[in-house]
Amino acid sequence: MKNISRFEDKHKIISLVIILLTTIIISRIIVFFYDPNPMIRGIEIHHFYYGLVLLLITNLLLLYKRINFKTGVVLSGISIGLIIDELLFISKTVRNNFEYNTTLGPTIITTIVAILVIEFIFYFRNKNKSK
Repeated sequence: MKNISRFEDKHKIISLVIILLTTIIISRIIVFFYDPNPMIRGIEIHHFYYGLVLLLITNLLLLYKRINFKTGVVLSGISIGLIIDELLFISKTVRNNFEYNTTLGPTIITTIVAILVIEFIFYFRNKNKSK
């Protein structure tokens, strides 16, 4: 039974990572061809903010059990992907698409660190359950 539980956790993590990476790739492709950031009263709204709002809504829906876990994983993966993709862009105050595309390497490194943190959390959670 423990092996099945570990396999299911691993499947959830892999699904989250695939969705996260797919979101980063899709957002990079969209930004390469089109600047989707609207200006509202002189403030440029980046997809970082979309990801943040989506993550907050997803967590609230999961907390109050209004959506199932699979939907929560998909929405969380999308929102974390949007946040990670834009995080370095905002922190470096990059102003054009060429500079934005140079942040791909650090974005991948940040994603790998996020994946390792997720793996670390699930590893110790499963280790404590087996005691």
